[in-house]
Amino acid sequence: MTKVFTDQLAALPISEVEVRSIEGGLYAAYVALEGKLLRVYEVDNSPLSRRSVGDIKSVLLENGCGVKAFLVHHSAYDEMIGIESAVEPDMKIALA
Repeated sequence: MTKVFTDQLAALPISEVEVRSIEGGLYAAYVALEGKLLRVYEVDNSPLSRRSVGDIKSVLLENGCGVKAFLVHHSAYDEMIGIESAVEPDMKIALA
């Protein structure tokens, strides 16, 4: 399996959801399934992305995915100031 669609979420053994911030002020949804992190797509085959974390969570909940969710944000600060990247550059915050 390389893609997960929103209408499949309720039936899959998903261990967690990651909402990742991407360029342009958008957020994208990924699910952890069988040791892999897979991007979530909408039924029309477009990646699930929204302008707010709340909107992403709403779509996931509407489709039966109520597992633990995290916001993951990549910080490019170390790269911008010219030092070696930190060991853990992504910030991972549990969503309520």
